[in-house]
Amino acid sequence: MNSDRGGLDEVSLHSFTHLDDMPDIADYIRALEIFDAQKEMQELKSIAIERTGVSSGTSILDVGCGFGLETLRLAQLLGPGERMAGIDKSASFIAEAQRRAAEAGRAIDFRQGDAMALPYTKASFDIGRAERLLIYLDDPERAISELRRVVRAGGRIALIEPDVETNTINVDDRTLVRRILRHECDVGVPNAWLVRRLGAMLEDLGFTGIEIATRVVIFDQALAAGYFAKLGVSARQAGVIGDEDLAHWTGAIAELRGRGRLFCTIGYFLFTAIRA
Repeated sequence: MNSDRGGLDEVSLHSFTHLDDMPDIADYIRALEIFDAQKEMQELKSIAIERTGVSSGTSILDVGCGFGLETLRLAQLLGPGERMAGIDKSASFIAEAQRRAAEAGRAIDFRQGDAMALPYTKASFDIGRAERLLIYLDDPERAISELRRVVRAGGRIALIEPDVETNTINVDDRTLVRRILRHECDVGVPNAWLVRRLGAMLEDLGFTGIEIATRVVIFDQALAAGYFAKLGVSARQAGVIGDEDLAHWTGAIAELRGRGRLFCTIGYFLFTAIRA
């Protein structure tokens, strides 16, 4: 899927940690909607639904629900009156989630709150999920422990996270690409390598039946152009590259995008497990 670039060049991973400081979150909502629509992301979500047993009669908690994009989809799979809940740090995202749920006529329990101190009682849900959340947290293990606490014994969880160092782009200067993408991996989020230890973390926390699925997500070109250009600006601001490097980087991205040849990818991983 392709779209006009619009304000997508202002979107960065780091900004998702302080969205309520932004004057307008529309570009972030749009970027998430575009990325979510990528075929590979939808495939991982479908696998998660199958492996966790989402169906009428189950109760689900979506941690880091954002503006409720997946929460609302999951609610459609549940019967009327069944429990669907979403929690997110951002008051702006929660307000948008509540608006969308009301518009769809769905009674979803959306709350602003902390993933590391969930405001729910023990064993409240059959299924817990988190997507693109744990990489932003200083203590992801604590958040998973909280998710384990609120999911009943025998219930299931699904976690979808990227390995940030698997970002790729077809700019021809290998040295420049490596410098910029390495910088993003080092500073963009607190836990860029989380998926490399997530399976062991789940085992240590007592989860069983751990399964992993992966997809290499191919970026929408408009989203890729904005996101990767922003990485160059960030690297320049940090002194990792110079002005000429940045000009080459942004120029190459614009030229590839103009010809419809920009090719950018990232590896995503789905972990599902049973709460013992």
